Amino acid sequence: MSDSIIQRAFAGGELAPALSARADTAKYQSGLRVCRNFIVQRHGGAANRAGFRFVAACKTDDPEVALHRYVSEIAGESVLIEEGLGYLRFYQLGAPVTVDLDDVEAWDVAINYVVGDLVVHADVLYYATLTHVGVEPPDVAAWATLDGATYEIPTPFTHLMHWVQSGRVITLTHKDEPPYELHYLAPTRWVLVPIVTATALLAPAGLVLTPGGAGTRAVGYVVTAGMADTYEETPPSAQVVNGATADPTPQAPNHLAWTAVVGAVEYYVYKDPWGNGTYGFIGTASSGATIFNDPGIDPDFALTPPVDQVLFAAEDGYPNVAAFYQQRRFFGYSNANPDSVWASRTGFPSNFGISSPVQDDDALTFRIAGNNHNPVRHLLALKSFIVMTDAGEWTVGEPMVPLTPSNLPANQQTYVGCSDTVPVLIGNAILYVQARGSVLRDLQFDQQVEGLAGRDLSIFAAHLMDGFALTEIDYQQTPQSIVWAIRSDGMLLGLTYVREQEVWGWHRHDTGADGHFEHVCVVPEPLEDACYVIVRRTIDGEEVRYIERLERRAGPDPFNAFTEAFFVDSGLTYRGTPVATIDGLDHLEGQVVALVGDGVVVFNGDPSSPLAPTYTVVDGSVTLPAPASIIHAGLPIRFAEIETLDLDVQGSAVRDKKKRVGSVTVLVEASSRNFWAGSDRAHLTQVKLPTFAVADDPAHTGPVEMNILSRFNDHGRIVIRQTEPVPLTILGVIPNIEVGG
Repeated sequence: MSDSIIQRAFAGGELAPALSARADTAKYQSGLRVCRNFIVQRHGGAANRAGFRFVAACKTDDPEVALHRYVSEIAGESVLIEEGLGYLRFYQLGAPVTVDLDDVEAWDVAINYVVGDLVVHADVLYYATLTHVGVEPPDVAAWATLDGATYEIPTPFTHLMHWVQSGRVITLTHKDEPPYELHYLAPTRWVLVPIVTATALLAPAGLVLTPGGAGTRAVGYVVTAGMADTYEETPPSAQVVNGATADPTPQAPNHLAWTAVVGAVEYYVYKDPWGNGTYGFIGTASSGATIFNDPGIDPDFALTPPVDQVLFAAEDGYPNVAAFYQQRRFFGYSNANPDSVWASRTGFPSNFGISSPVQDDDALTFRIAGNNHNPVRHLLALKSFIVMTDAGEWTVGEPMVPLTPSNLPANQQTYVGCSDTVPVLIGNAILYVQARGSVLRDLQFDQQVEGLAGRDLSIFAAHLMDGFALTEIDYQQTPQSIVWAIRSDGMLLGLTYVREQEVWGWHRHDTGADGHFEHVCVVPEPLEDACYVIVRRTIDGEEVRYIERLERRAGPDPFNAFTEAFFVDSGLTYRGTPVATIDGLDHLEGQVVALVGDGVVVFNGDPSSPLAPTYTVVDGSVTLPAPASIIHAGLPIRFAEIETLDLDVQGSAVRDKKKRVGSVTVLVEASSRNFWAGSDRAHLTQVKLPTFAVADDPAHTGPVEMNILSRFNDHGRIVIRQTEPVPLTILGVIPNIEVGG
C-alpha cells in the first residue's frame, strides 16, 4: 500500500524523545525530531537561520563581559552596549561608535572640564572623569585614555551590573556595588552618576526670625525649597526659635528671611507655635522670594517638612535590582535585607523622603513576607507591580490603584520561584527561567484564577534543557517573535513564541570554530529587532570573544535572495568593484571559510574537501577563482537540518507497520533547491537540478520532488539538510509512504 501524509507546519519545533508516542497532541502533528540551525517561523514554516555577521572583537577576552541595550526615542538610534569590568563600549547599527577626532578640541589648560568631555592631547583621545581645570592628560585622576577613535567610557565596577532603562537614564545595580545612573546625552557623550537618595538641592540656610512684637510665646520656624521644574522639596533648614514673641497679627507679623538657594523656584514655610518641635505648613514664598510674613497663620499639621532617608550608601546595603512603576523607582534585595523592597517618592526617582504623618506620595519600604524565605530576584511592572523571588511570584498592590504607605497589599500568586536570569516581557506576559535554571515559563494575568498563572514552556522539549541551565534570555519581536536563550554549555536555543496563536516551538543553534554562545541582547533597529551575541571562539589557537549580529534574511526578490544571502557565521561582506581577493578577515585567521560571490556559492566551507586549503584564511585574506562585486565570507554553518518525527497519525494503523519512504515532495519558499534529503543521515541524496533551473528560478517557490534512498523501517522519518550558504525555507513535507506488514 502506498500513501502520502503531509506535514503542513513545524510550529511545534523540536520535541523531546519522551513524546514519541504522543501523536494524540497537536504538538506532535507540527513537531520535529530535530530542528538544528533552522528557525521555526511564526506562521509555521522552518527556515535555515541566517549567519551571524562579525561586528567587533570584545575589548577584553575576559569572560566577565556582557551586552545591554539603550532604546532611543528616535528610530535607528538605539545602542548596543558592551560592558566589561571597568569600561563600557557602544555600537549602533552593527558598528562601533567612533569619535571624529577632527571635531574634538585640543586640551586647554584654562578650560574647566566636566565629566564626559573629550579632548585630544598629543594625538591621543581622552575622556574626562572628574570636573577640573588645568589637569593635563594623561593624569589618571582626571582622564581616561581611549583606544584610538573607539568611543568608550570608564566605570568603577568590579562586577557586571543589572540594567533598567527609563527615559534617557539607565539604572545600574549590583548587590556588591553602589548604584549608579548612566545618562545618555549624545552618541559620544555618556556620563555615569552615583545615585544619592537625597534631594539635589541644599536646604535653605541663614534663616532669620524678626518677631512682630515682644511677648511670652515660644515660636519656631523652618523653611524648605522647591526645585525648578519638578518642585521637589528639600529637607528643612535649621530651625529658628524665639521664646519671647507676641502672637503675630497682620499689623505686626513675624518676619522671616533666608539665603536664596541656587536652583529653587519657591520656598515652603513651616511653623511650630507651641514649642514642642512639631512643624506644620503655613505658606509658600513663590517667585523666588526669600522673605515671608506670618500674620498668625494656624499651621496645617497634616503637612510637615519631609525627612530625608539616606539609603544604599554602605556595603551590604546596595540594591541588586531596580524597576519603575507608578512614577516611582523601586529597588530590591540587599545583602543585609534580601527580601526587602524600597520605592522612591512619587515622581522623584532618587528621593526616599518620608513625612510625619505619612503622605500618599512618601517613599515606601516593605518586606516580602511569606511562608518561605523570599529573596527578591526581579522587579517588574505590568498591571500590578510584580516581585519575583526564589520561592514564588508576588503582586504588590491592585491594578490601576496607586501604591501608598497605607495601601501596600502583597499577595503570593504562585509558588514556582525564579532564577537570577533576567526575565523578558512579551505583550502582557512575563517569560522567566524557573528556580534551578532549567525550565522556561510564562506568566500573565488569568481571569479564571483572578491572578497570575502560567505554563511550562519547556515541557515538550525538556531534552534541550535537562542537565543544563538557561543563563540568559532576550526577546526578538520582529521578524519571527523568538525568545533567544543561552544554554550553560554554549548552545543557543530559540523559542518561537506567539501566545495568541498557541505557537511555541523550540530550535537549537551551534556555530563553528569551537563556538560557544555566551550572551544575547536584542536591540530595536529599522525594519527589525537585531539579535546580537557574544561568541567565544578558538581562532589561530587563541580563545577570543566576538560580538556578532544575526543577519536579516534577504527580501522577496528571488535574484537578491542569493546575491544578498548571508549564511555564514562571524562573516563579513565585500561590496565594490569586482575583486578576486578579499582582505579584512584577520579575525578568522587559519579558518576554512565558506564564500558566496555575486549569488553563486564559491565554496561551502567543508573542511574535509580537497579545496579546503584554498579557502583557508591566511594573513587575513582569501582568494576566489574569479572576481565578484558582492562577496560574503565566514565560517560555514555545516549542519542546518530538520528531521521529522516517526510517522504516526491518530486513528490510523501506521505506527506499528514497517514503512519505506521512496520519494518526498518538499514545499519550499524563495529557496535553493540543492539541499539534501533522505530517510536518515547516512543515506542523504542531493536534489538534481535541471540545467535551466538556476538561471530561470534562482530562489524557487513551490514543490521540489525527489527520490531518496530508503529501506523498510519502523519510523518513516525524513531528514532534510542544507550544507550550502544559501536560503532554504520549508513550508511542508509530503513523504510518499509504502506501508508493509
